[in-house]
Amino acid sequence: MGLGNTPGQKSLGHLEFTFIMFSMASNLPLFFLGPIAFSLGLSLVEALIAALIGNLIVAAAMALNGYPGIKFNIDFPEQAIRSFGVIPGKIAVVLRGIVGALWFGVEAYNGALALMMIILFVVGFSGERLLSTAATLIPLALVFYLGSMYLVLRLGIKGIGKAATIAGPLMLLYFAWLWLWMRSSGSLDAAARPEGVGFTSAAFLLYLAIQTNWWATVAVNISDFSKDAKSWSSLWIGVLVGMVGGQLLGTYLSYELVILTGKTLPQEIITSYAPGFAAIILGLSFAFLAPWTTDLTANLPPMIDILKSVARMKWATASLVSALLGFVLAPWWLLDKAPQIVEYVTLFAASYGVILGPILGGMLAAHWIGGLTRPPNPSYKPTIEQTTIAVATGLIVSYIVAFALDMVDVVLWIPFPSGPIWYVGVATSLIVGAVLLKKTPPKLRYSEGENS
Repeated sequence: MGLGNTPGQKSLGHLEFTFIMFSMASNLPLFFLGPIAFSLGLSLVEALIAALIGNLIVAAAMALNGYPGIKFNIDFPEQAIRSFGVIPGKIAVVLRGIVGALWFGVEAYNGALALMMIILFVVGFSGERLLSTAATLIPLALVFYLGSMYLVLRLGIKGIGKAATIAGPLMLLYFAWLWLWMRSSGSLDAAARPEGVGFTSAAFLLYLAIQTNWWATVAVNISDFSKDAKSWSSLWIGVLVGMVGGQLLGTYLSYELVILTGKTLPQEIITSYAPGFAAIILGLSFAFLAPWTTDLTANLPPMIDILKSVARMKWATASLVSALLGFVLAPWWLLDKAPQIVEYVTLFAASYGVILGPILGGMLAAHWIGGLTRPPNPSYKPTIEQTTIAVATGLIVSYIVAFALDMVDVVLWIPFPSGPIWYVGVATSLIVGAVLLKKTPPKLRYSEGENS
């Protein structure tokens, strides 16, 4: 049942859903968005415009794709199977889970790093020695990080919601206060601000892709959360205020912080510039809680979806196995130095849209054009060719466009389209799916309570 609620239970109103979305946006990688924009040469205005455009479009996709979850009380695995059929639907669940697992690794690394830095700072470590030693001891910190996460997972969506309402707002408020304090202290030499790259440049389009892909992940499996929303307006308000608002605020703060400090890691900014012992401990605590709640709300559910849908595990078992897998999936074993996490995120966030875009487009076509997410009658068949063809076409066209525009990066020897290819995949899959569903409706039929 998605996040562990009983059937028919609706626990998330406007405020609760907004806090869930805001907590997802309030994570440590959010503070890499400013440094990424700065390194690409974007001005602050260009960075904020890219954030606004990319996240507004993703918010609309979330709201549209989350409606079946609200109306039919289904989670993402069930929605995927009803959209594509049994086997293609389970493949979609696995692909979404892989992306979530890699994001889980990013968040787990950052949260465990902050946790270990707290311990080392208390016993007297400081400066570069603090950061390098904490990075070396990441495996030990991950044990405590994942153990606490499993305990909260056992509480289901209510426990996650309570954690989210605390961590998200407090972390952003802390960094807003720290930024204001550093500006007022007058002790820092501000770096030169980039003049900008132009809205049609390759750098701007790459950054737009990163902002878009950031939460295009959850746009696919949003029904895991929307099924618990009390209304469609709760979903709309939640994604527009919580997700879009959080991304804009985080982009602004992180851009200003890199101008002031020249540093990219939030943990390093805290230990280098926060005024006093208490402020440093408080900031590192938020740096631990923020990725912790994002992993709980955004990254672990897709992994649990795989174990429940494909391996048929129960909620409690799936949550335990997911937490254990997180130890392996965290990228601590890939990184020699903590700042390399920023490079990892930049490459990763620019590339995985090619996977999620076609899936999202096919799901939108399945519900809004084909009505395929309605409860199936006994004639339900294992594969829906129209939507499966649409997803495959979206993937193929994405690669063709990416190679034509020279927007391809190689990740682990695999070529991945970068830049705003997510838009190509969504549009192609949606259009092809809509045409095929209108022209040759699938043989299976759905009804609202009686067989056809």
